[in-house]
Amino acid sequence: MAKEKSSDFKVEFGEPVGMIAAQSVGEPGTQMILRSFHFAGIESAIATSGLPRIVELVDAKKRPTTPLSTIYLDAKASRNIDDAEKVAAKINEVRMGTLVRRIIENFAKGTIKIALSRQELESEDMTPRQVADRLGKLLSLEVAVEGLVLTVKTHTKNLKEVRAVRVKIMRSVISGIEGAGKAIVQKNLKTGEFYIISAGSNIEGMMGIEGIDKSRIYTNDVFAIYRLFGIEAARNAIARELQLTLDEQKISVDLRHLLLIADAMTASGSVKGVGRHGLSGEKKSVFARAAYEETVKHLINAAAFGETDQMRGVTENILVGKQIPIGTGSVRLAIKKEDMSKVKP
Repeated sequence: MAKEKSSDFKVEFGEPVGMIAAQSVGEPGTQMILRSFHFAGIESAIATSGLPRIVELVDAKKRPTTPLSTIYLDAKASRNIDDAEKVAAKINEVRMGTLVRRIIENFAKGTIKIALSRQELESEDMTPRQVADRLGKLLSLEVAVEGLVLTVKTHTKNLKEVRAVRVKIMRSVISGIEGAGKAIVQKNLKTGEFYIISAGSNIEGMMGIEGIDKSRIYTNDVFAIYRLFGIEAARNAIARELQLTLDEQKISVDLRHLLLIADAMTASGSVKGVGRHGLSGEKKSVFARAAYEETVKHLINAAAFGETDQMRGVTENILVGKQIPIGTGSVRLAIKKEDMSKVKP
């Protein structure tokens, strides 16, 4: 086979690459099913997949519906299940609400009694004393222990203030990394390597845990990656997540189309969605903005502030019936005035 030239892979002048990229994802998107999959051991981790996942990616949703992180371990912990479990225990987020069996407020005495669940304590390998010490440190309040019952002295008898302390108690993170969610150890059957799946996306907090391979930590939360690693990493994450979602549905889309979408979403230096609050709503053309959503608002604002439309895009030229600037329509021919006499009628 003849060797292909690098020029064979280049896009022809006037090729509407944005339109083709949109069609390449949009057309198979009409055939995608609402599929989800469950991670064993994580009750809440039913990962969003299919069309809903595509929508939340291109809309640049601040937080995914089901955030998940994959935490790879260093050479020692990745080969030893006990070491991997210890790392997972440091990551695993345990909130007070999961340990409580019953909670009673005594407004007359200004105290809150908390009955802990023995089963939950054993599953998290914790003692009532450890819970009390952690809770007292977080709330800066005195916490007494009697068997499985904790008594918190709020130093107030005001109903609203006591109730506010109760809410803080139930939301308090007793152990692990806040925002990390439930963490479980998994094993790669091909390599025999242990790694951790976490139902959360606080990878910044996880980076400080000893035993983690910081170069391979990953989350499906694009904004978490953007905050920690920067816009280039966020761009790669968008393209990767789009490709993974399409691959799960056995749909083949050229990576270059996905990269173009990711480039457009991150070209400004921050992650923006493609909708009216992002790329479509920020177009320079008045007609292009009006053609997408909120037509009347854009036209009235443009008239009120005296905006002009240069008519350089595809949408606005279609609206007024002019030739669109793609393909042969992007070519402009000119002739010198002195050569006009040479043109035969």
